[in-house]
Amino acid sequence: MTNDFNAKKNNPSLQLSKEEYAQKKKAEKDAIYKLIDDTAKQVINDPTKFVAFLDTQSKFDRYSATNALLIYAQNPGAIQLKDFNDWTKDNVKIKKGAKSINILEPIEYARKDGSTGISYNIKKMFDVSQTNSKRQPSVTIDRDPKELITVMLDSSPVTVEASDELPYPSTAAYYDNNAQKLYVKRNVGDSVMVCQSIASELAHAQISINSDSYSRSDSAFAATCIGYMLCKKYGVDTKSFAVDRIPDSLKNAEAKDIRKELSKMRNAMAEIHSGVSDELYKKKQERNKGYER
Repeated sequence: MTNDFNAKKNNPSLQLSKEEYAQKKKAEKDAIYKLIDDTAKQVINDPTKFVAFLDTQSKFDRYSATNALLIYAQNPGAIQLKDFNDWTKDNVKIKKGAKSINILEPIEYARKDGSTGISYNIKKMFDVSQTNSKRQPSVTIDRDPKELITVMLDSSPVTVEASDELPYPSTAAYYDNNAQKLYVKRNVGDSVMVCQSIASELAHAQISINSDSYSRSDSAFAATCIGYMLCKKYGVDTKSFAVDRIPDSLKNAEAKDIRKELSKMRNAMAEIHSGVSDELYKKKQERNKGYER
């Protein structure tokens, strides 16, 4: 009996009734959802915070925009997240007093009618900086711009064609939605500028693919943000991206609509990056086969 009493004393959650425990968990979730909405409104109304959020999403392309907002809000400098068990499996210890970074983890459940639903549980994560790990992963990949141009074009989701003239003379690439082609200007010597242009135009192409309807003007800011995140991830200069010019329509939007727009950007960026990664892997395999001969 004494042992049982001590266990309950040391673990307050064991003293809660089922209803009290459910209320406690609901309060925790409500706080997380409020943090998401508050952060969405904050970043979209502050250009400096918005750029910092894009940097976070670029690092965590496998995470949803919602979880990127949570990561940014709790630890914007994070670069590699794992939960307690995964760090333990790697023989890495969490530093004493480290505060977890809470994200949302989707959980499938069976409804009464037999269909599958999805709910979200809070998952506690820790950044590598909160551990005793001596291995610090690189924030960017730092690709050679010339090599990256080839890989991005080879992994393009639409047909690529060379052109001497483009509708916008100051750019090196242009996505034509009517033709569903990506046009790349010949003989542009600045490989960094070409990378930047291709990244933004691939964004337009991916947005078009992901949308029921597409408007270049309506997608302009999202494509700029996607191009920025891709170049940030690959270590290509990002100064030319006007991601600080946030449209008033987005600034004045409801939190749920801001999240929807950020999700559109994240999804397109992740899909383009996935294609680039697959193409890089394929080229590496081909090189390795050549060495074996």
